[in-house]
Amino acid sequence: MGLLLVLICSQSLTAQSKKWKLTLFPEAGLVSFDGKSGSGWGLYAKASFVTSSTGALTLTTGIGRARLKKLIGSSEDYSIRSIPVLIGYEHNIGKFTVEPQLGLGELGGKYTLSGVVARPSVACLFSAVGVRYRLKDISLGIRAQYQKSIEGKEAGVWYRSRLGFYTFQVGIPLVK
Repeated sequence: MGLLLVLICSQSLTAQSKKWKLTLFPEAGLVSFDGKSGSGWGLYAKASFVTSSTGALTLTTGIGRARLKKLIGSSEDYSIRSIPVLIGYEHNIGKFTVEPQLGLGELGGKYTLSGVVARPSVACLFSAVGVRYRLKDISLGIRAQYQKSIEGKEAGVWYRSRLGFYTFQVGIPLVK
């Protein structure tokens, strides 16, 4: 998050060289958590450092949220939150963009068991791939993001948890 803040603050100094871009990505779609499914949404910010006419190194962070009903014995809704920091490479192929990403982050949430509210969270390994189509200034795309807990058995309910987000996203340039 600190690196993203530095990139944002330095943007006004380098905007004329067109080396840096900042894009906002709202998204919505399906979520899969250990065999259960539901719907979710996310909001991500991506800083891109243009390396050539066809590519850019990227740093993406944000939050993904989902609500899944009756998960792991809960009688109430179960809400899930993921906060990744992803490094990627964006490759342009005509009007299309392909971007694989890899990073670390937090998987957390809130659920109720027998009237007791729990808010566990663990460290996760994240991987994602997105394909977007550019329409003038905005882009439309699909994205798949996976995360897997990297903590041991002491993580409790999150031990070996796997979460997948399959979303449609819109790219809105903030600084181009």
